[in-house]
Amino acid sequence: MTISGTPTASGPFTYTVTLTGGCGVITTTGTITVTPNNTVSLTSAVGTNAQTVCINTAITSITYATTGATGAIFAGLPAGVTGTWLRKCCNISGTPTASGPFTYTVTLTGGCGVITTTGTITVTPNNTVSLTSAVGTNAQTVCINTAITSITYATTGATGATVTGLPAGVTGTWLANVVTISGTPTASGPFTYTVTLTGGCGVITTTGTITVTPNNTVARTSPVGTDAQTVCINTAITNITYATTGATEQQ
Repeated sequence: MTISGTPTASGPFTYTVTLTGGCGVITTTGTITVTPNNTVSLTSAVGTNAQTVCINTAITSITYATTGATGAIFAGLPAGVTGTWLRKCCNISGTPTASGPFTYTVTLTGGCGVITTTGTITVTPNNTVSLTSAVGTNAQTVCINTAITSITYATTGATGATVTGLPAGVTGTWLANVVTISGTPTASGPFTYTVTLTGGCGVITTTGTITVTPNNTVARTSPVGTDAQTVCINTAITNITYATTGATEQQ
């Protein structure tokens, strides 16, 4: 007598062989224990196995319950994120230090069946901002009521930008990943402006300076009337003096 085949149901099975014909009621028994395939199922919140995070920001922990397995192998995780298996629970956690789309695989070991599950962790890099107008435009000096040379920055990742610290008459705008600072200053002084990206990842800023020089001035400082005096020929005039600002020479 031969017992053979491929079991398609799991569980403990006690079988009996009973002889027929001849003499006596003769039986024998045995057992076949059929172990089910391992299983793995997500137990953390729906969507944690397909999450997007900023670089250097901890992911939401991902957990799986397993049956049958004695361990698990984790592959494809971003740097800074690790997987552990303990007491039939798989846990993926950590802070990614590399950006990009990562498809990870959890493969159960031990028990029955080649059982795997996959998920994705998308790590978004920090925003960037870089000067694209001519070198020095981010540190320029202009006369009051004279248009500045436009200052432009290229950005990545951000969904907008704010510009603060500009002189009156000068504005900053963000459009299609470009920050543009332009206008005609109507106030004088040294101005340090700050461009702060919004949206995306990271607190990203850059600064520059616009120095607005006021118009030259001239004011008489000698006594009243010295600028409209009458004197005899060959007689010294009363000195006439003027104070100036801004100018570098006289003619």
